[in-house]
Amino acid sequence: MNGENYIMIKIFQLIRSIHLGGAEIVAFNLSEYCKTIEDDFEFLIIELHRSDDEYSTNKKNELKSKDISFVSLGTKSKTISLLIGHFTLAYQILRRKPDIIHSHTDLPDLVLSNTKRLFSFFHIKFPVVVRTIHNTVLWPTHRRLGKFTEAAFVDDWVVGVSVGALESYKILRHGNNLSISPHLQIIYNGCNFPQKKEHPFNIISEKINVAFCGRFEEQKGIDILIERIKAINHRFKEDFVFHIIGDGTYQNKVRHLSERNSNVLVYNSVPNIADKLYAFDFIIMPSRFEGLALVSIEASFSKVPVIVAFAKGLSETLPPDWSLQFQLENEQELMSVFDNIKNNKYDLIQLKNQAYAFATEKFSLSVMIESYSKLYMSLNN
Repeated sequence: MNGENYIMIKIFQLIRSIHLGGAEIVAFNLSEYCKTIEDDFEFLIIELHRSDDEYSTNKKNELKSKDISFVSLGTKSKTISLLIGHFTLAYQILRRKPDIIHSHTDLPDLVLSNTKRLFSFFHIKFPVVVRTIHNTVLWPTHRRLGKFTEAAFVDDWVVGVSVGALESYKILRHGNNLSISPHLQIIYNGCNFPQKKEHPFNIISEKINVAFCGRFEEQKGIDILIERIKAINHRFKEDFVFHIIGDGTYQNKVRHLSERNSNVLVYNSVPNIADKLYAFDFIIMPSRFEGLALVSIEASFSKVPVIVAFAKGLSETLPPDWSLQFQLENEQELMSVFDNIKNNKYDLIQLKNQAYAFATEKFSLSVMIESYSKLYMSLNN
């Protein structure tokens, strides 16, 4: 865009690190696709702590190829990065002078809150703040830290990725006697329609291939899944193959499960996993809670049925009467789902079409990009 009225809007996308996560994928998509709609945006992805695993290395190369800039606020150590992050973020703000800082998830919010306090102490004007609430459980183990973080935000612009996520923000604010921002809205996370690209998975065609894709953390229910796989194998004699993709705290336990069970295959995080989900017969998501589960949406676009636990932010991604849901703590409910799958009791074509139609109507990437673009533009007027 040319002309004397041309103004470039500089936006920071503040994330934990460049890794495989729903919040991070949203930040990447905004940085890539908002630029294709509006030439007025200049994005910088800022990761709190430096990442250097295989996934992040590949992702950084991809970002560079798309002319998307990124910097790290700290080191590989999360603790050190949290201690120094607000100083290095302040430096980046003073140096690059962004118009908007868009923060994703709790730890980036913490660093941002401390940076705001620094600027307030020195009476320096702070950029406009946009926060996307990506989860339905906020600060579950560090409530005082959550209150400390939230106290720095007053009238920032708050976006919930789902109804449940926005309600959780309100509950957090009420619970800490803090006023709720007057600037609230819901923007559902959108996904690109996946393409069928070459995958690294060892698919065993004569068996039923079920995949878990995500962080090996309690939030994702990986601890429950480990126990359920043992029970499923005991009942069904390895009729199923489980492909466990990701990394995290439960890495060793997942590896141990794989060593004891030949039908449990483990993979590191896979870049652009959405384009490879088509390889599986089912995706399983035993999450305790989510903000809005992108993998579920991407699976529906790929016409791969999703076996899901009843959970906020996860149930919203599928039709209300979805038949592959189970109570996480109820082992028999999940066993019944697998029994029905084994005995062909589901109309899989109908399930695939039902989920695809629901996702197509509700979780369009273009709608998400347009909604955020309009928000960014409105904040610069």
